[in-house]
Amino acid sequence: MKKLVGILAISALAVSAFAQGTIAVGNSGTSLVQQWKSASDSTLSSVAASGGMVQFLAAADGTAFHPLGTLGSAGFANAYSTMATFLAANTGWNAYNTANIAPIAGRFNGGTVTVSPLANGGKIEYVMVGWTGASTTLDAAIASGSAFVGQSALVTGIATGDPTTSPPGTPTVMNASFAGMTLAPLTGATVPEPSTFALAGLGAAAMLILRRRK
Repeated sequence: MKKLVGILAISALAVSAFAQGTIAVGNSGTSLVQQWKSASDSTLSSVAASGGMVQFLAAADGTAFHPLGTLGSAGFANAYSTMATFLAANTGWNAYNTANIAPIAGRFNGGTVTVSPLANGGKIEYVMVGWTGASTTLDAAIASGSAFVGQSALVTGIATGDPTTSPPGTPTVMNASFAGMTLAPLTGATVPEPSTFALAGLGAAAMLILRRRK
């Protein structure tokens, strides 16, 4: 009996590991990626073709989410300085395809993305993050100090295509749910990296030792 339960448990894990859903990542002419004109001018214009990139992030619908940052009157206040720290704060979320803003200003096409682990054809929630400039990753864009960065609104309850049927289900088209996004100059503090915490701890310990010696 115990052996049977074990086999069933392993089978369930195997099924969940391969369960997935598909979505066609892209936007329309009414849901553009826009940016501030300058660090002091929040007038919006479409990000120029080849003038930036976006990245698709998703999780099973209902997964807790902590935003990359918030857009305010002074710009985009990012809470995390790297994609790794962002994902570490968002258990269950994964970063998927990146896509250039191209070939039309404000538009992108990230191709078909397979989201997992997920019930086959199950529902997801997603966000897009984006940045201006030539950087190919969010980390590099933030580190550059000159890129404008942003995040779309969280979109929930999106059904996906089921790739396990025969023929495979049609990927859900993202156009219908994506409402566009704004990229703005970075402002505000970011969450320190683990190495920063470690250095701070060593510094504090060294100060205590010096005080005791005095």
